[in-house]
Amino acid sequence: MGLLTQLRANARAARLLYQRLSERGHSHWDVLLRRIPQAVGLRAYRKLAYAVNDGVLQRWVTPARFRRFLASQPGSLDGIFYVIVMPQTLHFLLPCLRLVAADLRVVLLLNGARRWEADLLRARFPAMPQMRVASLPNSSVNHGAMINLLVQHSEHDFGVLDHDLYVFDRAILQQLRFDDDDFLLCLYKDASSDGRWTYALTHFLYLRIDVFKRLMAQYGVGAQPYRQVPEPARSRLAGIGLRDGATMKSYHVFYDTLHVLLALAYADGLGVTQLEADGAGSVYHIGGTSIGTHHTKDLIHLYTHLRFLEISNEPLLQQRYAAIAAPFASAAEVHARLEGTAHDFHQIMLVDQLIEKLQHL
Repeated sequence: MGLLTQLRANARAARLLYQRLSERGHSHWDVLLRRIPQAVGLRAYRKLAYAVNDGVLQRWVTPARFRRFLASQPGSLDGIFYVIVMPQTLHFLLPCLRLVAADLRVVLLLNGARRWEADLLRARFPAMPQMRVASLPNSSVNHGAMINLLVQHSEHDFGVLDHDLYVFDRAILQQLRFDDDDFLLCLYKDASSDGRWTYALTHFLYLRIDVFKRLMAQYGVGAQPYRQVPEPARSRLAGIGLRDGATMKSYHVFYDTLHVLLALAYADGLGVTQLEADGAGSVYHIGGTSIGTHHTKDLIHLYTHLRFLEISNEPLLQQRYAAIAAPFASAAEVHARLEGTAHDFHQIMLVDQLIEKLQHL
């Protein structure tokens, strides 16, 4: 990326950050002199931390810790589901876990979650083992690196479940079986703009471990995003029409998480099966709840955050997560500030439908 392009991108990000903080009611000078410098400093620190976490700790510390953890678990590890626990997400995570606890064997991977958050999870779900991923304070490991860790050091098929995915149709969880030409099961798919390629969304995945291990070893690639695909995977992708600049997501100029492995599996004649859900309301996914910092959240995200916080019935969460939506103290206050666009009303409707279903668990 050229210098001018980078400067323009930074200017757009700064304008958007100013707009979102102003929408909350913060004063002009408070935004400029306090909140934007806080956000910029935190982003710079996390960028450095990600480099250390993914390049050093994820290579030299976490793998040995993960292998010891797996060796300590009783019984077969086949079919385990991993939930990656990010900080400041427990109000989303707790109802997610309540929905699947009776059907899935879940392991919680603490990826930057605070100690008090781990303690609260242990109190609510004592049967779910926990393992802490090595990371610098106030940071986490990227999603692709986490999947690489799981694939490289697991010997059995496993699943990955997002903390803000809600599965109400329990029959979905009984479909975790691979056909001969499957290598991945998912709940959601999307397609490239030309309709030629479909790709699994990472909210709910079940991985066929032997295929993933073979592809990683054969082509020297992983689950992380790629801007430039290394050889020999690059030639293999070109052979199926995915050359430089041709990625699966039409709105990305890079291969997103898992996409290189997905394309290589397609080249080998393997496929992705989408699990069958029983109509609307069977599954809900929020998305974006652990991306960025609280400075960057728009009003719809704050509304969703506060709605979940209000139904959590967890005073500790309500106390420690209150600053995320400041100066708002309730979802009703955010609702009053929204402009009432069609998009806003649609998002509010979906969130309110989900909240109502969760309140009847």
